[in-house]
Amino acid sequence: MKIAVFSDIHGNLTALKAVLEQIKAQNADLTVFLGDIFQRGDKEFECLDLLKNSDVVCLKGNCELYAAYGVDIDPDVEHLRAYYDGIRAKISDEQMKFIRQMPLYYEDEFFGHKMLFSHFLFLDIASPYPFLPLSSLKDGSFDEACKSKYIAKYELAAVGHSHRNFVNGNIVSVSASGLEGASFLLINVDEKSVSYERISLE
Repeated sequence: MKIAVFSDIHGNLTALKAVLEQIKAQNADLTVFLGDIFQRGDKEFECLDLLKNSDVVCLKGNCELYAAYGVDIDPDVEHLRAYYDGIRAKISDEQMKFIRQMPLYYEDEFFGHKMLFSHFLFLDIASPYPFLPLSSLKDGSFDEACKSKYIAKYELAAVGHSHRNFVNGNIVSVSASGLEGASFLLINVDEKSVSYERISLE
């Protein structure tokens, strides 16, 4: 079985079309998008509609949370208030319904291998802003979260958000498909093992 994982498209429609085309060429059985449709690029609504009408499992990132609920949920992004107020003014009811229904995470078991997919690791999943801050990558709290009993039950957990490729134990971070140096993750699963490779966008 092949599982394709990509993240952080950030309004880049050209990149989104490219990654979906390359994933199709890989004959992936399942495709998971880890979130962040909005911000940076200028084709966010086109990206939203393309994903909404695809067979991709689409998860909420912080950008979807801001679009759905406003920036007051995160005190670190006051500078983005005008942008997200604009998004919230333009978005259709159907698009907003899709965003609000996007889950925060997706977990499943494939051939006995349990996996987790989410935009980032969680500080408090019940909180309006549930993710660990990016500063957790520097202050050690991300490393602690990687060692938690919650994460230990998964053979592999894929996250985005940081725009970087790295591995920390069973956590695999996926870079931003909408930015420079983009790649996606292709996970191969069978009865015996789980392996993965990073595939650069052409």
